[in-house]
Amino acid sequence: MGTQFMRRALFQGAGDLNQGKRISFYKRAQILVADFWGITEARGEGHIPNLDYLTMFADYRVPQCLVYLGALRYSDALVETLKNGEVLSSGDRREVEIRACSIWCVERIRQHLWKLVEERDGKSCHISSALIDFYMWPYAKKHHNEMAHIPIHHTRCIYY
Repeated sequence: MGTQFMRRALFQGAGDLNQGKRISFYKRAQILVADFWGITEARGEGHIPNLDYLTMFADYRVPQCLVYLGALRYSDALVETLKNGEVLSSGDRREVEIRACSIWCVERIRQHLWKLVEERDGKSCHISSALIDFYMWPYAKKHHNEMAHIPIHHTRCIYY
């Protein structure tokens, strides 16, 4: 996969186990697949197996929405940094953690939805994280006035 489609970063989490672990964000590649799925699904022309392997698209609006909805929380120090308009450099620990925690949060939401549907209806659920992202992005744009107090992170790079 070309480097323009992914962002590699080193995770500098707590403890020796996670120090320097390489992670990759495939936002553009995932959007390409998800958009193709959306077009073919709308036309009734295609089916992409295992679409549930896609995560959310590691952007800046969905984390804001997750914070607004109470599913994700930023530290006071991070909120102040973002409110001051500091641009986080690509690969900065805070930038990587915002994206990674957003992905994990949406995965947890997806798992919870699957469980709820199975318990209620007795059948499997096929809501993907990409579909949740497709819902949350326009939700965040529509409710931007209510979310204005929650700062978004700014990172200049070619990957997102």
